[in-house]
Amino acid sequence: MSNKETGFDVSLGKATSAFSKLLCELGTNGKRVIENLDRDPVYARRIARFMQNNGHSLYVSQMRAREIMGNNFLAIEDVIKHFGVSFTDDEMAALRDIPFSEAELLECKDTHVLFPGYPISQQEIYNRVPNLFFKKYWYNCRNLDSKKKVELRWYLIRKDIVECSKNRTYQEQTEERLTVNEEVPRECELIYMIILYFMVYQVRLFENVFARCADSSYSGVRAIVGYFGSEGLHIPGCADDRSEEHVGLAASWKF
Repeated sequence: MSNKETGFDVSLGKATSAFSKLLCELGTNGKRVIENLDRDPVYARRIARFMQNNGHSLYVSQMRAREIMGNNFLAIEDVIKHFGVSFTDDEMAALRDIPFSEAELLECKDTHVLFPGYPISQQEIYNRVPNLFFKKYWYNCRNLDSKKKVELRWYLIRKDIVECSKNRTYQEQTEERLTVNEEVPRECELIYMIILYFMVYQVRLFENVFARCADSSYSGVRAIVGYFGSEGLHIPGCADDRSEEHVGLAASWKF
């Protein structure tokens, strides 16, 4: 069988035999694992990656991740200190391992920021540090939901727009410039990273450019985030069919 063939190319008998052996090894946990595989695509992806790596963990420790990423690493302690939040024991356990391989981190160490997400909305971030936002931030007409929360997980998001993504429509940006390993982050996730990175390192990411995010309003205007200068972070909007010199695309490594 060639390397290009998939599990669907295996005979039904062999697939059934292999799956039966797996269920036997899972024992009483089999039902839970199968249900998680069926309902949670992230869980399924993580299990698949584990199996593809011959049963060896792909993940690295936070200490090793910090060594690799250097100043492109934001720690749990940074979130606690600068956003004034606290993590429960269960939340800390969920963030124990970095869900990216060492190879992935080495590939992204100069272009992405690795950070832990905490369930906080952009409205709550604004309430904590309104001086870091452009004064007209909450007076736009995009009708975007400012109460959407960042997920409790590790993120690996580009610290600048995708290369050569300016002067393109949103469709052109996503179809032509994203790699197979990347997706477009939500507005709240990009805001979280930019603000936290500044509070930790006093460096303004996206200082002279806007980045398109995944969110769009009912009228089709997409969220863009950037121009983080002395006036604060700007968060206006831009129609998907417009190509602008100052508007590129944000990108996040797939989880």
